[in-house]
Formats: sequence, C-alpha cells, structure tokens
Amino acid sequence: MKKRWLTIVPAIALGIVLAPFQFQAAEASSGESVEITEKSGSEVSEELQPLLEVAPEHQPTLMKNSAGLEVQFVQEKLNHFGLETSIDGIFGPQMKEQVIQFQKKHSLMIDGIVGKETWAALLAEDSNDMFTVEGAIDRAEEELNNDDLIFSSDGVLHQAEDGSTFYSLKVASKSLIDDGGTGTVGFYDVYDDGQVVESEPR
Repeated sequence: MKKRWLTIVPAIALGIVLAPFQFQAAEASSGESVEITEKSGSEVSEELQPLLEVAPEHQPTLMKNSAGLEVQFVQEKLNHFGLETSIDGIFGPQMKEQVIQFQKKHSLMIDGIVGKETWAALLAEDSNDMFTVEGAIDRAEEELNNDDLIFSSDGVLHQAEDGSTFYSLKVASKSLIDDGGTGTVGFYDVYDDGQVVESEPR
C-alpha cells in the first residue's frame, strides 16, 4: 500500500474552516536522499532489554552530552536500523547526526533529540502488541490538533505490505454533526511507528 502524507481537506468541501493541521517538517538540510538499510532482528544487549518494556512517554529525553544505559540502548537500535553508531553510552556529535538521519527516514521532527516520538519509532517493532486503537486515536488527535474533530475506529489492526501495522480511523466534524449531517470529513491510517497518513474508507 502506498502511503500518502496527510493533506488538508479544502474548507469549502467541509463547510467549515478547520484549524491548521500542525505537522513538523521533515526535510533533509542538504536536499540529498539518505539510503538506510535495516538489519533483520531487533535484539539488544541483555542488560538493556528491560528498556524495551518502558513506554516511549516514560523514556528520558536524550540529547548531545547525555550519557547512560538509555543512550547505549539508542545506539544499539540505531545500528539495528543500519545507522553505524559507536556504542559507548555517550551522546556525541556522531550519534546526533545518526539520530537526525533516523528522524528523516521516519518523518519525525528533525532536531537530533531523542524525545517521545523518536523513542516510539525506535521501539515500534518491539511493541506491536502494545499498539492499541486507543493509542492510535491519541496519536491522530495529537497530530491533527483540532478540537472540532472526532475520531473513531472499528478496532481492527491492519497489516501493510511492508509488514507495518496500522489502525484505520474515521474522522468526523462536531460542527457538521451539530448541523444535522453525518460529519464525516476523512479517513486516516495511524501506523505503529506513529505516522498519520490520509487513506480511503475500509
């Protein structure tokens, strides 16, 4: 299935003016594409495996000059994703650059900081069983950032051709519902790596 980035539905078609969807730019500063080859498997050192059980929102924010087991964990995960990084538990310039490359590949905010969204992408393949429809709706609400929108889903976890999983959400407008309509304004898929993309009804 080909993914398409979320586009704003024209306000004239909705009959309402939606607040601007807030997306974080994911542009390569050099304009060059970066080819990344992922390795199979997702094992990390035995001493770091407990970190696989920690939810992204409870992981520490890591940035340049951070140090510790969490940094070592991220370094091992970056290597797993094909980004050669020294594993020394110290967040140095090289690691920051590799974090930036990882963020570009996963269409995250490019800041070289390992925050909640970057943690979620790093942990996605290890936590598919923790990917819930409630979490998908929370992610869509955060990404679209519009109080007029209501999200619903049949709760079915779909799998794309590339192996990633996603929930399909229907989006409705409270304003249109109040005016007596069905309120439906679009459909979106929320993937296990946090991506929110426009889709078709399923």
